Amino acid sequence: MRKFRGIYRSAHKSFATLTQEEQKYANIFLHDVQSGNLAVDTQKTFRDYITEYQFTAKDAEIREIAQALGTDETKLRALMNTGVNEANINEYGRFDNLKSTVDTSKATAYFEKLDGKSLSAFRVNIKVHNLLQKFIISGGFEI
Repeated sequence: MRKFRGIYRSAHKSFATLTQEEQKYANIFLHDVQSGNLAVDTQKTFRDYITEYQFTAKDAEIREIAQALGTDETKLRALMNTGVNEANINEYGRFDNLKSTVDTSKATAYFEKLDGKSLSAFRVNIKVHNLLQKFIISGGFEI
């Protein structure tokens, strides 16, 4: 319990300096500690935990979209790590190369379930393009 109090005090002091996204993960971390789902490591700082939670969440987002669309996760991660924007996302054909790894049947199933109706291959390709582009440029999000 003493470990939790130290973390809680540290969190309380630095909460106002955290971004909204960091506050989200700080709250999840504190809930995990309070509920006993996480044993506090005294070698880690509050900031270490927030960073760890953010990294884990981002990793899960990338894995989830790669699985939903059947795309090459390694290529997706590599493209996201280059800091691309809308203007240069397809430099050297990187984005087209990533899109070529999409499993059309998985992507179709994903979007049809989402939309609740059958979609043509043309529509699926547009949706894949738009979703991947938005995902990469924004640095990821939950799908």
